[in-house]
Amino acid sequence: MMTTKRVLRYMIECEHGIDNYVDDEPTVYDQALGDYAPAGEFVTVRFYDDDGVAHDAELWTGHKASTGTRQPPKRTKSHARGYIVDPRTNRAIGFSSTYELTCILFLMASSAVVEIEDQPPAVTYFDADGKKRKHIYDLRASLKNGLKIVYPIKPVDQLEKSKIKDVVERTKPHLDGFADKVVLLTDRTLTRDVAWNSKSIVHAHKVRDEADCQYMLDLVRDIRGEFSAYKVARTFKRFADGFNAILCLLYDGVLELVQPHRKLIDAPYVRVRQEEE
Repeated sequence: MMTTKRVLRYMIECEHGIDNYVDDEPTVYDQALGDYAPAGEFVTVRFYDDDGVAHDAELWTGHKASTGTRQPPKRTKSHARGYIVDPRTNRAIGFSSTYELTCILFLMASSAVVEIEDQPPAVTYFDADGKKRKHIYDLRASLKNGLKIVYPIKPVDQLEKSKIKDVVERTKPHLDGFADKVVLLTDRTLTRDVAWNSKSIVHAHKVRDEADCQYMLDLVRDIRGEFSAYKVARTFKRFADGFNAILCLLYDGVLELVQPHRKLIDAPYVRVRQEEE
C-alpha cells in the first residue's frame, strides 16, 4: 500500500521533471575498486622476483582500529552499536546509539571536518561536593580552521536524569588544549532525516566526479536565493550525475540545504552558501 508520503514524494518528482528516467543511460563504473570500496585502501609494496628485478604491487589493506578510550558494548538489549569507517582517515569510529551514528554521519558529510574521534580521553572536573571526577565525551571533531569541538549526545528524556548539562558546565574550565567548544546534541537534532541527508552526501563524495562538480559549480555559483536541486541536476545528461554533484557541493560547503531538518528528496531546495562577514 502506497503511503501519503510516497505519493507526495512522487508528486514532487513530477513537478521537477524527474518522474521518468527512461532516457538516462545506465551507470558504468570504470574506476578502480578502491574508489568504491566501503573501507580500506590500496598500498604500494615493492618486491623482487627471482632475477632480482624490482616490481611494485598494489595490495588492499583494511581500515585502522578505533582510537576510542572505550569501545561499544558487544551486546545490549536496547541500543544500536557498532563501527563506521571514516574514508578520510580510513579509521573506524565506534557508536553506541543511533544518535551517535547520526552525529558521525553528519560530521563525515562536511569538508570542514578533518578528523572524528569517538570516546576521546576523559576530562577531569569537580562535582557539587568538590569531589574529583572524570567524564568521557561521545565524540570530538577537529576542524580545518583548527578548532576542536566535543559532542555530548543524549535523548531529550535523559537530559535531566543524566545531569549532562551540569557536567558540561563543570568540565568547561578544564578543556584547555582538549577542546574549544562543547555542543550538546539530542534526538531533536539528530533525526532520521538528518541521517538520510548526511549518508547521501557521504556516499556521493565517495564516488565524486570532479568534472561534474566543476560543471555544477559554474552553473549555480551566481544564483541568488533558493533553487531546485532537481531542476539543475536535470540539466545533466544523466540526472544521477547532476544530483551527485549537488550532494558533493553540499559536502564542500558551497551549497546548503534550505530545510536541513527534512530529507532532500522531500524538500529538494538548496542555495549557495554566503560567506560570513
